[in-house]
Amino acid sequence: MCEFEEYTVSKYGDENVRVAGKVWTETIKIIENAIMSRKNAVITILGQPGMGKTLILNAVKKELNEKAFILYLDLVSSPSLSKASWYTIRNTTVFEKIRNNAFKILYEHKKEIGYGLLEKMSKEFTNWMRHLCEKRKWSGNYVYAERLYCMAYEENVEGFIEFLNDLINLGPVGLLIDELKNNEGQLLELHKIINETKIPIVITLVPDVISQIKDSALRRRLDEFKIELKLRDEDKLDILKTYCEEFAEDLINIKEIKSSDTVNKLLDSAREAYNKALSSCKDEYKKMECIKNELKREFEIENIEDASKMLEAEIRQGLLELQKEYNIDYIHDRGKRIEQVGITIDIFFRRGNIEYLGDIKLTNENTVENIRNVKKLIGFNRDGAYEVRKFIVTNSTNVDLNEFKIITVDNRTIKDILNSNREKRNELVRRILKELEVTPT
Repeated sequence: MCEFEEYTVSKYGDENVRVAGKVWTETIKIIENAIMSRKNAVITILGQPGMGKTLILNAVKKELNEKAFILYLDLVSSPSLSKASWYTIRNTTVFEKIRNNAFKILYEHKKEIGYGLLEKMSKEFTNWMRHLCEKRKWSGNYVYAERLYCMAYEENVEGFIEFLNDLINLGPVGLLIDELKNNEGQLLELHKIINETKIPIVITLVPDVISQIKDSALRRRLDEFKIELKLRDEDKLDILKTYCEEFAEDLINIKEIKSSDTVNKLLDSAREAYNKALSSCKDEYKKMECIKNELKREFEIENIEDASKMLEAEIRQGLLELQKEYNIDYIHDRGKRIEQVGITIDIFFRRGNIEYLGDIKLTNENTVENIRNVKKLIGFNRDGAYEVRKFIVTNSTNVDLNEFKIITVDNRTIKDILNSNREKRNELVRRILKELEVTPT
């Protein structure tokens, strides 16, 4: 049976990692190769929230944790890259791993670092090293190991750079930075680290952040090796098979799932559809067959005409609830006849000198057939003293009509609204108003 996670967005440090989709698996290989071959490279991973950026870093950390020194930083709650770095070093297992490896090197080269016969007679090596750490007097070819064992660094960006340049002498190093922000402090420190170290650095961020970075030199480095996560149809099926191989083909045929634009939305929709089908079929003898049949019906709107009327009424009710917040002057209490073009429009409201005309167009097919009536509104841009703005609320992704704002809403949300989910309804109404540039007052 299927094994969907209850929480489908990867959290920083999750060890329960499932990777699927060509771009995700290939990106992980690229990063792992860069770390193990000690490339001096900056790899930038771009993707909207819910696209699996953190999943990639979790997978790299899990795979290479025993083979390399992986420093994995979470910048979600830290304005400072160096503070996040030192927190990670001091509070994760990498601290003891580094010190143990440094100790082995120093123990193998005791004489070269000054631990001779006299020192051996007076102090055990570990005690001698403790005094060395206190004095911080380094010498010879193993200064890097001495500093690493003693963790003798200033806990700022300069100290972190010195630490990284020492650490590469112990083995492969990878610096993973999750959720870089357009924060001047983070960006200045990142640029300094990139310029003054020779290690692979992997950075995840959303497209909006990289577009806001003004430092052209840093931007060039971030653009050198850029991977953008986009969800293709073949990836969707591959991901579904990883979690639900028996029903992946059935799930991908559900419009709500197939149209998902993020990994998170894909898995959330698939999990909900599967769980509903499983619940409906729990007492059935032929459970597999029953689930397949239920999935075919999942998220379909049973009576399009009734659903359209109900959604119209819910949107109107939402407008009434938000009327004061948005300073809406007038909301018509039913469909409004537009005599100039000879049609009745579903939604009509007015604010200031603008009239807003909206229609509900729902379908269970790939296209909306009953759109001819609203086409009569094309060119109808003024009603006396009022400017006219027009919109369509639809569950189809194939509606494109000049002069209309197209508000697309998925069937799952529609069904929630029709089942009296007030929060979802008002969320949709706020989205409609935002698209129409109607702002709260």
